[in-house]
Amino acid sequence: MKNIKTIIIILAVAGLGYLAYTLANSEGSSRLSSEALSDFAISDTSTIDKLVISDTEGSEGITVLKEGGKWVSEAGDCIQQHLVQTMLETIKYIKVKGPVSENAIENINKTIAAHHTKLEIFQHGKLTKTWYVGDPTKDQYGTHMLLKVEGVGKSPEPFIMHLPNMYGNLSTRFVADPLLYKCTEVFQYDPLEIASINVELPDSSDQNFKIVAQDDNTFKLFSNEVELTNFDTAKVRNYILNFRKIHFEHYNYELTEAHIDSMKSENPFYKIEVLNDKNELNRVDIYKRKYQIEKYGLDGELLEFDQDRVWVVLNDGTVVVGQYFVFGHLLQNIQHFTKPS
Repeated sequence: MKNIKTIIIILAVAGLGYLAYTLANSEGSSRLSSEALSDFAISDTSTIDKLVISDTEGSEGITVLKEGGKWVSEAGDCIQQHLVQTMLETIKYIKVKGPVSENAIENINKTIAAHHTKLEIFQHGKLTKTWYVGDPTKDQYGTHMLLKVEGVGKSPEPFIMHLPNMYGNLSTRFVADPLLYKCTEVFQYDPLEIASINVELPDSSDQNFKIVAQDDNTFKLFSNEVELTNFDTAKVRNYILNFRKIHFEHYNYELTEAHIDSMKSENPFYKIEVLNDKNELNRVDIYKRKYQIEKYGLDGELLEFDQDRVWVVLNDGTVVVGQYFVFGHLLQNIQHFTKPS
C-alpha cells in the first residue's frame, strides 16, 4: 500500500511538472520551435494594424488599433500617438546584438518567464509575432528577448537584442499601463470656436472675469456681470489664444479617493469654463498642490504649496497633475485686462 501511494505521488508531481513546462513553453496550443528564432524585426511596419501590450508587473495592459491612419484604443478612444510610434520604430530597427551563452539559456528563460513585457504584433488583422522583452544585460547595451512566431512556435533560446546607438532596457519602450496612453489635452480650441470664457477665483471673487466673443470678432469683458468698456483688447485676444493647446502632465498616482474628496470640499484656486460655438461646456477646477514633505524656498521659508505643479479636476471629474508653466497662462484676473483709469 505504501509503495502504491509513493507511485501515485511521483506520478502526480511528474504530471504537474509536465503541465507547468507545457504552459510555460507552449502557451496553450503553440509549440516550441525546433530552432532558435531571432527574426524579431518587421521592416514594413505599415502592415501592422494592431498591438497588444501587457506585462508581468500587474498592469492592466492595452490593445491599440490603427484606424484611418491614426492609432486608437480598443474602445476607439484617443491615445498618445508618440507611444505607438516609439514601438513601431523599435519593431522596424531592432537588431540582434548576440546570442545568450549556452550555460545561461536556462536561467535567462526562467527570468523572462517570470518578468517580461509582452508585445503581440498583428499584421493585416492576424497575429504574426510575439515578443517577450526581459531585463537588460549587465552593461545595459542589450536586452534579453524571446520570440514566438505564429505557425512556427516559440523560440527555445533567447537573444540579446538592441537598437543601434541606444543605451538601456528596450522594455521601457513598450508601455502597458493604459492610463499613460490617454490623450492629455484639457483645452484645445481654434480661437474662432470659443463663444465665452468664464474665470472664477473663489477666494478673491472681486477678480472674476468673463470674456464673450461677438460675431464681428470683437469681445465683451465682464467683471461679476458688470460689463467693462476700458480694457486692453490685445490682452484679451492673446489670452484666448492660450486655449489652443493646454495639456496636463500626467494622471493622479498619489491621491486616494479620501484625499480627493477632502480636496474637493475646499475652494478651488481657480475655476475655468469654456463654452464653444456648439454650446458645449468644458470646465476645470484647479487646486494648489500641497507638499507632502518639508520644502524650503530660496529665502529659507517653509513652503506649503508646490511651486511647479497644481491639481486639475477635469470636466469628467478625473484628477490630473498640471504644470504652472502650462496652466499659468490661464491663471489671470480682471486686473490683467483693465487699463488704468
